[in-house]
Amino acid sequence: MKIGQALKALRKDLGLTQAQMVKGTPIIVTHYSKMERGENRIFVDDLIQIFKQRQITISYFFENYFEETTTKNEEMSQKLNVAFYQGDLHEAKKIRNQILDDPHSQKELKDRSILIVDVLDQKEKLNEKVVFDFFQYNNWSQNDSAIIILGNIIREENLQYMLPMVLKLIKVYPNLSIQNVVRQRRLATVGINYLFNLRKNSKKENNISKEILKWLNTLAPIPELGIIREISKYFEAIYSNDQNICNMIKIVLQASGFKKISDLLPN
Repeated sequence: MKIGQALKALRKDLGLTQAQMVKGTPIIVTHYSKMERGENRIFVDDLIQIFKQRQITISYFFENYFEETTTKNEEMSQKLNVAFYQGDLHEAKKIRNQILDDPHSQKELKDRSILIVDVLDQKEKLNEKVVFDFFQYNNWSQNDSAIIILGNIIREENLQYMLPMVLKLIKVYPNLSIQNVVRQRRLATVGINYLFNLRKNSKKENNISKEILKWLNTLAPIPELGIIREISKYFEAIYSNDQNICNMIKIVLQASGFKKISDLLPN
């Protein structure tokens, strides 16, 4: 990672805009922007002034955002993702412990490792502080792993707590069809899981269910998203009290080999 990229990563983790990053220093925003892109030379004096205003030490910056330490964080992140996708709880626990024991591990990585282990362990009561901390990161909505985690931690008892995160995804990705198929599926899964638990909590349609259904209607009409679209249409039918459509969708799912999904759909 080049120093400009590392500087940008630090700013993102701090949740700051470029203007906020250089606030209190004589550095203008256009110059700083070029620093991040590697178009302007970066002087030590500039870094010192920025870090002083943000209460960051130079040693912290280089230990956590540059060269070997950054590479190690990326390697551990990749291993953690593989364990999560493979559903390997034992491996995920081992990687989590390594991450938590390393004083140079980034906080985002520590929080994600705890969440992933909790999800794989199917814990009904997730660590609410870790959930809150994790989804405060400025760029979580751009992280596919974070989107998957959100879809997996939605519960009937935490709907209100999870709602701001779901609404943020709707705001960031207002038109699902322009995303690639994999991301469409991941985002739509978040919406469907929220509707699934919302329906268990209340049979009445409300503004939240309408907003999510409207969002799901922007999915691309392609075969790869067939099941996701069918389930979305099921919730539309259930809220409009069209039992015939609901029954037809369940029959289609069962005939397609998805009886378990069909049986789980709420009435």
